[in-house]
Amino acid sequence: MPRHFSFWLLIGLIGLFGLLFFHVIKPFVLAIFIAVVLTVLFSPLHQSLTQIMSGHDRIAAGVTTGLVMIVVLLPISVTLLMAGNQVTQIGRDAVGWFDGRSGDALDETIEKLEKSTVGSAMNRVYRKLDPPQRQQIQESVSRISDGFTAELYDKTRGLISNIVTFGIGLCIMALSFYYFLADRELFTREVHRMMPLENEEEQRLFDKFQRVCRGVVLGTVVAGVVQAALTGLALAVLGVPNVWLLMVVTMFCSFIPFIGAAAVWGSVATWLMIEGDFVSAIGLAIYGAALVSTSDNLVRAYVIGNQAKLHPLVALVTVLGALKLMGLWGIFVGPMIAAFFYALLNIARDRVVRQQQQQQDGDDLATTRISA
Repeated sequence: MPRHFSFWLLIGLIGLFGLLFFHVIKPFVLAIFIAVVLTVLFSPLHQSLTQIMSGHDRIAAGVTTGLVMIVVLLPISVTLLMAGNQVTQIGRDAVGWFDGRSGDALDETIEKLEKSTVGSAMNRVYRKLDPPQRQQIQESVSRISDGFTAELYDKTRGLISNIVTFGIGLCIMALSFYYFLADRELFTREVHRMMPLENEEEQRLFDKFQRVCRGVVLGTVVAGVVQAALTGLALAVLGVPNVWLLMVVTMFCSFIPFIGAAAVWGSVATWLMIEGDFVSAIGLAIYGAALVSTSDNLVRAYVIGNQAKLHPLVALVTVLGALKLMGLWGIFVGPMIAAFFYALLNIARDRVVRQQQQQQDGDDLATTRISA
């Protein structure tokens, strides 16, 4: 068999089985990726525990995994669970309203809206319309409400049905996190052996990945949690309902450039103004602009520093594109992919420049010998 044919046959088989392997692990790729990121973030803790436990890597890995799952993931899971319960309750209330099973609640809501300043203005404009225009508006509102009710019910039911899938993914993530810590040297050595790059280039990639993980993930999460806590505190003081849900929404909105937590506290302030509570609305707006949104820049500057700065346009495009492609986790994955791609481009550029410099040095040496 010709050597070139066997080589390309080997490449084809590698591509075929690599594609099959990817499809096998595809449901858990995100969980494994999160485990890799957690390994980068908490490897210093694992190393400290290993020294305390006289070099027992696996015991230290188990303790680290347990601590991370309890201290970090448990509060997040409880918060999401409480927010999910509030979403479910809102969905049930909405279905009851639009199905006519909660007529009193709907009448009360309409009465409050009519008494508000904005509601009174809308009511006056509505009464000036011709009967055909009123009928058209009523039909449009009815279609929108029916579609909203069906969509909200489907999403709520889908959220409940995905609990089992979420639990399996969480177990895979925990196991992957444990083995990445316990066998970190083995995995690192195999990756170095398989990558067709020079040692210096591989080290640059590893350093870049670690900086991006610590910068983007840790900085983004800490800033989001701080803004969510500050927003939740203000909303609880003002007596706004569904505080847990609004805190979760605030945290996720804070991850998106140019939108941030202002999308939540601004909307709530507008709602308070519609309700006629102008003092609370103005106070929340001042509090949100002066403290909540400002804390984002302060926390990011303190946590991230210069580790993983991205241009705002690049950050916005990568976050929105990754959100559409892979859901909420794209908020973290998008900027990391962009930074990693930029690092690869720099490595390729340095290699080309180095080769050109070597060729130029060789030509100069040859010219010198000919002249001599």
